[in-house]
Amino acid sequence: MAKVVLIENPLDFIKNSNIGIHAVSPEGVIKYANQHELDTLGYTEAEYVGHHVSEFQFDKTCLDHMMSKLSKFESFTNFPAMVYGKQKIKYILYNSSTYESHGEFIHTRCFGTEISKNVYQACVLEYKKLYTGRLG
Repeated sequence: MAKVVLIENPLDFIKNSNIGIHAVSPEGVIKYANQHELDTLGYTEAEYVGHHVSEFQFDKTCLDHMMSKLSKFESFTNFPAMVYGKQKIKYILYNSSTYESHGEFIHTRCFGTEISKNVYQACVLEYKKLYTGRLG
């Protein structure tokens, strides 16, 4: 007989995860960010949630590429991005997909991990091999 395993409330799991999690509307407005995301970037919830994601992306071409993929319901994995933290530039590796309902883009499901500048640069080179166009 299988052992029953109890897990915590999924909302608490997301809120207290040690990976950055955020959701962005199709218009680019940040709808949610967990505490780890806020702590990594150095912003309060009021300084981050409700703002347009373009306020925080260093490279607008990178942001356009991410949002273009998501608008076509395409996910991406290990996508390198430079983000304006409150005190300094942060290098983040993003994994994201789209939550949709009846063919309508509702919001992104985005997970981000802070990485070093060297790892960021290696990831950008890898992405340039896979995709044409400037990514970073």
